[in-house]
Amino acid sequence: MHIGKQTCRRQRGSALIEISLSYATLVIIALLTLKASVNATASQAWTVRQSMSDAYIMRESALASRIPFSEVTGNNSPWALSPSVTTSVVAIGKLPGGEPVTATLHRTRLPDSNNLPAAGGIGTLTTNPAESEAWKLQSLLVYTVGEREYVKSRTVLRIR
Repeated sequence: MHIGKQTCRRQRGSALIEISLSYATLVIIALLTLKASVNATASQAWTVRQSMSDAYIMRESALASRIPFSEVTGNNSPWALSPSVTTSVVAIGKLPGGEPVTATLHRTRLPDSNNLPAAGGIGTLTTNPAESEAWKLQSLLVYTVGEREYVKSRTVLRIR
């Protein structure tokens, strides 16, 4: 009878060890899965922010192409006359969960050197008999992903 009690105690102790090892293995697997999902989410956030910034800078190019020429060269132009720069913080989208994504937009415009002096150039009626005007509209979008800062730029040439 004494031998049966010791066997029963050994089985109880070994079951406790097996349960502890199973629990530890389960915790390790859970931590590895969590790390893998965090890594996958971080790369998705980069891709999402890149897509948002691409869409915004394409919108900026479209605006520069379609804005009336009088607004391009006017005093209230969205593009400041170089060397001045118009700077503004813009919302380029939202991440899942509603977190807004912002960027800094810098705009400037440069006259062509062959423009007449009234249009910011050094051209003459001899070099520019049609009295045409050409302007470069530059837009730079500065945004961050994690610790890194990225810049996307577009230049649109407008001529009349």
